[in-house]
Amino acid sequence: MTIYGLGKTIFKILGRVRPNNGFAARLWKSGKADIGIIGCGQFAFATIGFSIWRRYGNRFAICYDINVDKQRSFASFFGLAQDDVSAREVITDERVRFLYIASNHASHTDYAVQGLLAGKIVYLEKPISVSIEQLQRLNETIRRTSGQIFAGYNRPFSAAVRHLYHLMKGVDQPLTLNCFISGHVLGPEHWYRKPEEGTRVCGNVGHWLDLAVHMLCWSSLPDKWGITTVYSNAMTRDEDMAIVLTSERGDLVNIILTARGEPFEGINETINIQQGDLIAKIDDFRQLVVWQGDKLVKRRFWPKDVGHHLAIIQPFSEEKREWREVELSTLLMLCIARMVVNGDHFCEFSFSEEQKRLTGPPSRHETDSAIT
Repeated sequence: MTIYGLGKTIFKILGRVRPNNGFAARLWKSGKADIGIIGCGQFAFATIGFSIWRRYGNRFAICYDINVDKQRSFASFFGLAQDDVSAREVITDERVRFLYIASNHASHTDYAVQGLLAGKIVYLEKPISVSIEQLQRLNETIRRTSGQIFAGYNRPFSAAVRHLYHLMKGVDQPLTLNCFISGHVLGPEHWYRKPEEGTRVCGNVGHWLDLAVHMLCWSSLPDKWGITTVYSNAMTRDEDMAIVLTSERGDLVNIILTARGEPFEGINETINIQQGDLIAKIDDFRQLVVWQGDKLVKRRFWPKDVGHHLAIIQPFSEEKREWREVELSTLLMLCIARMVVNGDHFCEFSFSEEQKRLTGPPSRHETDSAIT
C-alpha cells in the first residue's frame, strides 16, 4: 500500500485471488458497457481493470482469454456473462466501441488489425508488433481504415517524465540517458521465453527504448545511430545485458536489464538524464530530483506513478501519444531484438531507412521468425 495506494493494492490482491462474487460490478456499475477486452491476466485485471473502474466505473461488456479460468474469473468479478466466447466474438460484439488488447505479445498485432477492420477504437498493450511483417500489416491497416489506436507504453505518461517535458522540450542538444532496470526472474518455461514472443527485448526493454525515442522527439530525433550490445551470458542474451546507442549528434543512451534475483517490490528502475545544464534522476518513478543551473527541485510521487493510468485512459482522454513515436521506437526495438537473437554486438541503424520498410515487402529472413 505504501507503493501503490489502497485501491490498486486491493485490485492487485483480488487479481491473484479472483473471487467469484461480482464484487466490482456491485460497487460501481457504469451506465455504459462498451469495452471489450482480450487477455484477462493479472495486468488486465489489476491495472487496466482498476484504471477503467476508478475513472469511469465498470464499463466492461465482454472478455476473452485463451485460459478459460482467467476469462471466467474476470467475467465473474466484473459482472459479465461467463459463457465461453471467442476473441472474434469480442471484436465483433455490437456493444463494444473500445477494444483493449492485453494478450500474449505475438497475438497483439493480429487482434489490433481485426479490431481496426471492425471499426473499433483500439488500445494495444506493448509491444505493438514482434516482427517487421506484423508492423507493416498494422501500419497498412491504420492507414487504410484511418482507425484510432493507442499503445500501452506508459513511461511517457508518468508524472516524472511529464515534468521533465516542460524543462527539456525544444532543447536541441545531445542527450545522455541511462536506465538501470532490475527485472523479474523468468524461468525457462515462462511464456516470454517462447521464440515467437520476441524475447525480453520486446517484452521488457522496449519500454525504455520507447522512453528514449519519446524524450529525443522533444527536440529533434537524430536519424543515424550506432547500437552496441553486451551480453553477460551467451545462453540468455536477452537479460543481464547492456545496450548502448550513440547518435550522429552525440546523444548517448545506455540501457541495462538485469534479472539476477527477484525484486521484492517488482521491477525497479533508476533513470539518470543530462542535457545541457539539466541533470535529473528518476528513482523508481517514486521520486524525481532535478538540478538545473543553481536550481534544485525534488518531487515525490505517491502512489508510485509509472504512467499506467494516463496511458490506459488514452481512448477517453485529450492527452494522447503520437503514434509515429510508437512506430519509430518499435522499429528500433525490432532491430535490437534481431541483434540479440543473432548474437550480434554492433549494428548501424537509421530511422529513415527503417521507416521505408513499413511500406515495402518483408525479406525472406524477416518472415522466418516472429522476432525479425
